[in-house]
Order: sequence, then C-alpha cells, then structure tokens
Amino acid sequence: MLFSPIILPILSFLASFVVAASSSEQAAIDILYWPVASHQPSTLAHVSYDPTSLESKVLSYSPPAASRKTTDAEDHIDKLVRVGLYTSTPANPKQWVGTVTSLSSLTGAGDAKPTIQLHLGPSNEVYRVSLRLSSSLSSSDATEGINPDAELVRTESGPRPHLNRPIVFSPDGQGPQEVVEKTFFQKYWWVFLIVTFLAMSGGGEGQQ
Repeated sequence: MLFSPIILPILSFLASFVVAASSSEQAAIDILYWPVASHQPSTLAHVSYDPTSLESKVLSYSPPAASRKTTDAEDHIDKLVRVGLYTSTPANPKQWVGTVTSLSSLTGAGDAKPTIQLHLGPSNEVYRVSLRLSSSLSSSDATEGINPDAELVRTESGPRPHLNRPIVFSPDGQGPQEVVEKTFFQKYWWVFLIVTFLAMSGGGEGQQ
C-alpha cells in the first residue's frame, strides 16, 4: 500500500504508451473517383486502415450521382468512372493510379454493395485501389444509403530467381546433367525379384 502512489502513475503511463503505440499504426487515405468526361477527380471515400491487424473502415463515402445525357454515346461515357488515388514516385511526386469501372459499381447493383479493396505494398503503402461488389445489401443500407465495406489486400512476394550462382562443369567441360527420376519398377526391382524367387521355391516344394 505504501507504493501505490508511485505504482499507479507508472501503470497509467504504460497504459497510455501502449494505446499510443497501437494507434500509431492507424493510417487514413482518400479514395478518389474521376469521371471520364470530367477534368479532375473528386473524393469518393475516406478510409482508415491498420496494416498490422489488416483492419479497415470506411469513415465517409460520397459516390457521384448519375446524370442523363442526350445521346447513347454520351450516356455510355457518363457511366464510366475512374477510381484510384495519387501516389508518389521518383519520377512523379503526384502519380495517378486507378482503374476504370462503371458508375453502378459505386452505388451498388441490385442487392450487391461495393467493397473498396486497398492493395498494400511491401512497405505497407497503398499502391492500388480496386472495387468489387460484395454479397447483398442489408436493410439499413437500403434505408440509410450505401455503406460500403473496405478490406486490405496484402501483396505476396513471388519466387525470387537464384542469381550469380556458379555453374560447376565436369573435367570434360560439360555442364551439370539433369537427373532423371527413376520409375517405380527401377527403384524396387529387387522386391519383384524376391517375390518371384519365393513363388518359384514354394511351387517346387509342392511338387515334391
């Protein structure tokens, strides 16, 4: 009990430090939509994500409203929209990266609602955004508007080639020969030989 005035502040400091460390992993990003007929993009959604726990949440979502055109060609162009974000590259500090989709995929089609996929790179940076239509809309989505989901997709590193490996040559200058795998009979021929010998030996004893 004598140490409680000292222990309690320490425990409080440690708890606040753990909370701050966990919250430091949280990040947020703006997803943009860019109609094909428009000259600049607009904000589609504001998404928070945690690359450590792979948890994500859509904080706000503002899909574009459909507009009518006079001709079929213009109507087709108006239904196409680019979805993406700006990334920074050594050649361009503001590089647009996106994909073209239909306007209906942003507002839902039938009973399906959109899901925003954030693709993470090796350094936990979002390098690409994609959309897919998930299962069915709930009753709250139908009454309160579209409430899309968000998910993180981590990129798996592919196989790496073995570079700068020395090639061992035989004394005659030939390279390593590929070893051909033996067949089942080539591996266990001696088993068949023993079985045949026992069968012949048993048959000879029966004749005597």
